[in-house]
Amino acid sequence: MADSEVETDNCITYGQMNLINTLRKFWMELPMWRRAYLVSYASNFGDLDVIGSRLYDAPTDLGNVLEPFFGDPAARTIENMIREQIVIGAQILRAEKTGDIQTINQNTEALYRNADRLAAYLAQVNPNWDEQTWKNLLYDYYKTTILEMVLVLSGKYTESVTLYESMEDQALNIADYMAKGMIPYFTG
Repeated sequence: MADSEVETDNCITYGQMNLINTLRKFWMELPMWRRAYLVSYASNFGDLDVIGSRLYDAPTDLGNVLEPFFGDPAARTIENMIREQIVIGAQILRAEKTGDIQTINQNTEALYRNADRLAAYLAQVNPNWDEQTWKNLLYDYYKTTILEMVLVLSGKYTESVTLYESMEDQALNIADYMAKGMIPYFTG
């Protein structure tokens, strides 16, 4: 039971907590589905299409969360930029498996251009988000994503699991930064 005598300035509401949990769930699921895709691709499990479809659709979940805060056009733009990151990542993965250095380099550059565009756009739609902070978060995440691909494809499974655990922390940092910038939109 809430005590009206207790200072509540540093407390969050149930709505704010739900937002934080929803963002954390999305940002944790994104690397989870991406890793499932990576492992399926590397091991030829036969479920690549099913996992790929779920991974490709994942950004819609984030777009649906962002829409009430920033409107449908902004939410869909962010959703599509994250989906573009997934597509580029799949292209890097295929190139890594075949050793196509030129394609790896081209798509890695495209991935970081995506990060730059996404960071700029996020800072544009929400004054509570800083473009450079977003770049730093996304660059670290993308760098780790590519390294995980290399480790799995080269059979360094122990290292890839350890790296994935650090990606979980990165995903939570991204989610928390996103939530921190959205909390001021709550009123009353």
